[in-house]
Amino acid sequence: MEDDVLRAQDTLLAAGITSGQDVIVGNVRDLNVYKNLADGNKLKMRIYILLYVESEEAAQEYANTLHGYKTDYLTFAGWKLAIDGGPSAGTVLMYNNQLSASRNSYYYFDPQTLKRIVSLLHNTGLQIAFHIVGDKGIDEALGAIEYAMKTKKRKNPRHRIEHCIFVNPNSLTKMKKLGIVVSTSPQWISWHSDYYHETTDDATMANMMPLSSLLKNKIPLAFGCDVPASITHYPKWALYGALTRQSLATTYTPQPSQCLNIHQALYAHTMGSAYAAFEEKIKGSIEVNKLADMVVWSHDLYSVSAEDLKNVEALMTIVDGKIVYEKT
Repeated sequence: MEDDVLRAQDTLLAAGITSGQDVIVGNVRDLNVYKNLADGNKLKMRIYILLYVESEEAAQEYANTLHGYKTDYLTFAGWKLAIDGGPSAGTVLMYNNQLSASRNSYYYFDPQTLKRIVSLLHNTGLQIAFHIVGDKGIDEALGAIEYAMKTKKRKNPRHRIEHCIFVNPNSLTKMKKLGIVVSTSPQWISWHSDYYHETTDDATMANMMPLSSLLKNKIPLAFGCDVPASITHYPKWALYGALTRQSLATTYTPQPSQCLNIHQALYAHTMGSAYAAFEEKIKGSIEVNKLADMVVWSHDLYSVSAEDLKNVEALMTIVDGKIVYEKT
């Protein structure tokens, strides 16, 4: 498995990715694979990892036996919970359970169990990331986070919602109040919006990945690729999806008012992702006293057209001041 991680590392570096966040490390064995690579100085990019928690029993065990740690190249920072599934299986937890996307939905954890699990994990002092696609799932998680934060106050825990696709606009106020970070993949708008529309309805699509509304409500936004669930890992597709909201298959453009500009999109993919990992003071921008992690691109990302983003590629990737990839 170590060889697999190293191959993935080389692939990501060649795409211009200097840091990765593996937010669903499956078990302690996999956690130790990363640790062994870090201890052996084999990591060339910085990795931030969260451990998947599948049950209340696992939460109790991990909370009692595991602790966060940080090295120059590896950070174990917390936990991952799944609250719902995805549209293809019909397991998106929605208030409207008559949609194709929600037809088979159910509680992965009933509300009381979820509160107990979230409280257990919150009390470790580490971060919790929640896989959530649907509006009801988002609200269930927010309720559990609010409960945990009332029982044990923590300053800025930065609990995260991963994906956050179908959002109840009324939930944004609570998301801001709780300091939630939304970590999502706008390339899904370009790749999957036709399918999302097919499996939901117009009312649901009106609140699909409302990027501009999240920023207007001062909710921290981070972008990533979500491979291997996504079909490609190149950052340019997140930028393209955020800027255009244009389906690559048709002319469908859901809620163009939610488009971002290039400055907002680049910030989300750099400083936003650094903030999501509590690392905005050391990475995410090229500044004095920050890490020398940077990429030389084939185009000026601030002036390139949205269509030309499709042609952008990394020419050189630098981590800690060392060239770790160079296009030949």
